[in-house]
Amino acid sequence: MQRIEFHTKSQYGEHVWCQIGDLLVGVFYRSTNDAVVGGDNELKLHQVLQEMSNRNVLIMGDFNYAEIDWSRHTVSTSALSCCREFFRVVEDCFYTQHVLSPTRSGATLDLFFTNEPDLVIDVTAIQNLGSSDHNMVAFTAHLHCNQFYSKRSLRDYSKGDYDAINSALAQVEWDGLLNDNTRVGRFLPVGGKNRFFRGKNRGGKNSFCWQK
Repeated sequence: MQRIEFHTKSQYGEHVWCQIGDLLVGVFYRSTNDAVVGGDNELKLHQVLQEMSNRNVLIMGDFNYAEIDWSRHTVSTSALSCCREFFRVVEDCFYTQHVLSPTRSGATLDLFFTNEPDLVIDVTAIQNLGSSDHNMVAFTAHLHCNQFYSKRSLRDYSKGDYDAINSALAQVEWDGLLNDNTRVGRFLPVGGKNRFFRGKNRGGKNSFCWQK
């Protein structure tokens, strides 16, 4: 499988990307030394995360946010504002963070983000590499999927005849209906779905079966 170098529009400094098929893989390092990286480093990090949030991505790296408890989705009350803002950006972008165990001195600093929750599985912090004080993180990534077509007929509820539905509901004798447990949930006329909602074929490449 061919790997292709990829560049983002955002100007965050310490990250590198490659494209593997339709998956974009980014590796990040976030320094806590503003004297080196500049005072706008956090903003640039947020911008690149926001830029890539609508792509098929696997983002990994050392982000140095020790105050976030990813298993509980909470931020320590003693955390700096930059930590709380990073957590908010991740939540707003609907990323899933997969590393839930400590990777350095009891803190989860090394993180894996995807916008497809099932893209990676079996994420495990293992032993250190050489003299590094960080644990390595092992995982399995699903790089391919089989696409199949579904001919299942669905109702197009966005184009329902809701005026007609309201009219039909206004004619229901509710007291009698609600006192008859066998009829609850069947208040629409026979064939109501066919009458009020048009059918549509699901079709397209909307269903996926992930493979390793």
